[in-house]
Amino acid sequence: MTTLLVVTFAVLAAYGVYIAALAARVAPGPAALVDGGADLPGWAAVFAAAGIAVAGPGLLAHLVLTARFGMSANHVAAGLVLAAITAVLLQKRLWLAARIAGLGSPGEALGRYYGSVTLRLVVLTVSALFALPFSATLLSQLGALIAEASADALPRAGVVWSVAFFLFLPAVIGGWRAIVLIVAAQSVLLAVLLVAGTGFSELALDGPGFLSAGIAVGEGLLGDGIPGVVQFSAGIGKDIAHGGIFTTVGIASTALSLVGIVLSPGFLYLAVTVRPGRSAGFAPVWLIAGLGAGILLFLTPFLAARMTEGIAPLIAVLSAVEPFAGLALVAALAIGLQVTALFFMTSGALLATREIVVPYVVPDLTPAGRRLAARIALAVTFALAAALATFAPVSSAVVASLALPMSVQLLPALLGLAFVRWISREAVLTGLIVGTLLVVFTEPFGLVLVEGLFGPLPWGRWPLTAHSAAWGLVFNAAAVLLVSIFTRQVRGRGQRDRLHDEFAARWKTDFGGPAARGAKWSLTLIWSFLALGPGAIVGNRFFSEPVFAGETAPIGLPSLWVWQLFFWLIGVALVWWIAYPSRLAVTSTAGLRTLAFDPDPVPPGRAGAPGWIAAGLARVTER
Repeated sequence: MTTLLVVTFAVLAAYGVYIAALAARVAPGPAALVDGGADLPGWAAVFAAAGIAVAGPGLLAHLVLTARFGMSANHVAAGLVLAAITAVLLQKRLWLAARIAGLGSPGEALGRYYGSVTLRLVVLTVSALFALPFSATLLSQLGALIAEASADALPRAGVVWSVAFFLFLPAVIGGWRAIVLIVAAQSVLLAVLLVAGTGFSELALDGPGFLSAGIAVGEGLLGDGIPGVVQFSAGIGKDIAHGGIFTTVGIASTALSLVGIVLSPGFLYLAVTVRPGRSAGFAPVWLIAGLGAGILLFLTPFLAARMTEGIAPLIAVLSAVEPFAGLALVAALAIGLQVTALFFMTSGALLATREIVVPYVVPDLTPAGRRLAARIALAVTFALAAALATFAPVSSAVVASLALPMSVQLLPALLGLAFVRWISREAVLTGLIVGTLLVVFTEPFGLVLVEGLFGPLPWGRWPLTAHSAAWGLVFNAAAVLLVSIFTRQVRGRGQRDRLHDEFAARWKTDFGGPAARGAKWSLTLIWSFLALGPGAIVGNRFFSEPVFAGETAPIGLPSLWVWQLFFWLIGVALVWWIAYPSRLAVTSTAGLRTLAFDPDPVPPGRAGAPGWIAAGLARVTER
């Protein structure tokens, strides 16, 4: 197994360097290393987006949770449909705003639209969370996985630094375009290997599998159903949720956290820098909601049922029967971890270069100098992530838990840019402050900090079995609505109106007449209630004990699994209905006009740099 692993990752590394060299050769200029010339191939963006959406929340974590909590944890994968709906609603409008106003990144788009430097810093902070602690946690998990699969012949620290180096090479050679091409290709390979690994495990291993024995969970946990609508639990670490943490509230709120992947600055940067075409609809509808959610919902129970002792024993048993079977499973999980880390480390470094280094730290750089600055930022980011993964994996995991729920808190600001013109800057900033506080104090970072300084809190992580993303977004949205009532006509409304008037005049979204609009959003809410919300608990016995039959009707499958697959199919149709008839699936430059935004509140150049940047530079340059 060790030799097969080394050869496999050597081939992947060589392929990455080769693609990066080709991308560097065809680049239109040095500056293209940062944004790919804002002309990324549509096919590459489609597969890369799907791979990041599926692997970003963690394939290995999803397997482990399903093996521990049963079908209720598997239900969370249906949340990819919710993520796909969010991507459909926002990607085209963000792409148009960037092209109309000449805005090249999500931070710049939100900052200029709302006239807020703080909002740009928030986006950069979220990007840094993904680039450093989140990616470091992925690298740490990758190192542990390979070390276990090779029986410690390949040590964890050595794997971390080797992988980080061979991921850094294509990033520094080919930049953003090369990384998107590599992530796209490896995402396809990920899907193939995941299917192959699951198929091999079912064909090669003896003993009862999922269809005959279900998923064996621990005592007190409900393996084949959802343990209630809500558990009045103080949260993880303070109380035990009877039957498991994935109640319908837990499922819906955790599914909401998956939206954080498509709202992450790196994912939005991918949406902004792709060339016009059909990628805004094809990726969310057919690959994220369709293929991605379908693969997870269908295949995960088969693997989880055989993980009674963890993933490492399963890999060992598979490798003993057929080495390539074990290799397929290890490679699938490892590729999911490595492409996600590669994507977020690269996007984080490039966004920091574009938003801070080039405009304010060294604004007089030539295009070649900007390329060098981006490469230095990449080197620093990859080295820091590898160091965190090696020397502070636990601390990195604690901070990384903030990344997804913090990303979800950007939703009101993005909806304001895309559709809701009366959402003001003051409302967005207030909502972000409130939402961030709720996220921090329902995740380990805030709990550890407060309890270490002041004393124990009455709640733990995810009180009432609700994910921190939901806690933050509920109060965030409430604050945004409340403050917007009193700030609808404040300074800056004219700029927002100009952009939305341009949308309405030339890029109108066709949700249909009143009846069609009502049907779209009513059916979306009904689907959410039945697929992810409180109505999902009906799926526990709906197919095995029909309500009106008066007796059991064994179907040989868990009723909840059938419910999941049924509503997954309906969800794909729903995403298609929102994307294509509403004209949100295709982007084009035909008839595109430029629109002048108000001057940047912090103009480029050292003279206009924010105070904290200017003070830091002064300490270095004035010695």
